[in-house]
Amino acid sequence: MRKQQTTQLYIVILLATFVCYALYVVLFGTLSTTMMDFYSIGTSAQGVFTMVGSIGGIAAALFCALLGERYFKPRVVAFGVLILGIATTLIGFAPPYLIVCVCALLAGVGFTVIDVMGQATVTEYFPDKTKTLLPMVQIFFGAGTMIGPIMMAAMLFPGDSRSFVNPFLFVGILSLAVTLVYALSLKKAMPELSRVDLTAIAQSARENPAEIFKSPKSWVILLGCGLFSCFTTTMAAWYPAFFSTVRGFSVDTAALMLTLYYVGTLAMRLLGPFIFRRLQPQRVYVLFSIISIACMFGAVNIASIPVAMVLTTLGGAFCALNVVSVVMISTALFPARKASATSLAVFAYNIGGMVAPVAVGALAESSGLQLPLNMFIAIFAVSVAVMAVLCVKCKKELADA
Repeated sequence: MRKQQTTQLYIVILLATFVCYALYVVLFGTLSTTMMDFYSIGTSAQGVFTMVGSIGGIAAALFCALLGERYFKPRVVAFGVLILGIATTLIGFAPPYLIVCVCALLAGVGFTVIDVMGQATVTEYFPDKTKTLLPMVQIFFGAGTMIGPIMMAAMLFPGDSRSFVNPFLFVGILSLAVTLVYALSLKKAMPELSRVDLTAIAQSARENPAEIFKSPKSWVILLGCGLFSCFTTTMAAWYPAFFSTVRGFSVDTAALMLTLYYVGTLAMRLLGPFIFRRLQPQRVYVLFSIISIACMFGAVNIASIPVAMVLTTLGGAFCALNVVSVVMISTALFPARKASATSLAVFAYNIGGMVAPVAVGALAESSGLQLPLNMFIAIFAVSVAVMAVLCVKCKKELADA
């Protein structure tokens, strides 16, 4: 019983690392206008913060894909949270613009390590609980992204652009504290986790580290998930700014719109374990996404505030299970390379984050934010078509998983 409690404590702290990751992800979107005022920059330069973070994320995802199977994944997660904590705390000291970019790059490495190795830890060390714990990961992440925008906006002082440092310091110090608690819980859970024998998988990874990239399926997953991530990273980076600059909302109300998006996300993720017992992940991705696309298109183009709020909440809800669906699809198609398979979704997410926010920022300087947001909602629709084709082609493999 005591061993079981020790393992359960470790799982809870592992889930807490995803809360830190989630709080960081919403920082630049929520604080975009405040940071632009402080650094006297435009939307393109603001978009660079997310872009360089994604570059760091791509590097970390590639490392995890090629070499992640060789290492004790729970321990690597600790390094990810530590890097995220240090980088975010440093931004909290309001360094020059270029230093913020470097810190954002390092933070991208940190949160990607948490994402890939944390989810791989779930699928490899707790295989009998995967369909419960993977949605739980998304629930904790969703909780962080839901409360984050309002919490961060509340830490700002009206008229003081330098107050953007307060949210960064909060998330940085929280991440460092979670790192310490995580390390202690891992030490106690180590005897139980060490019983899982992954020797064969590690040997295969050493002999053929790039195996997963030789399969066309992996590239289709990268394309489909990458297009979807263009949409999600755009929403995280620019959705509050759209309602602030185009609709004339206050900073608090604009942040509330992103919060509503994540309220819907969290609500659906709470239902995730029940949904995945009844629907295959490929069906969830395609069918739910179609509803989300329709809702988000309405939210961006309908001027009514109450309608936009409702549609935003529904839009967030019906794309909430896409990431966990992709992880389930990837690990089903590549059962012997789960860290590599998990890294596909995260790798794609960071590609989207590298391209989309800065592209939206550049387009917004000439056309405003409404047009580029609509463009990336259309790109989300293309991702659904790509994933639908993959699922039809791999129908038998996915049915047997």
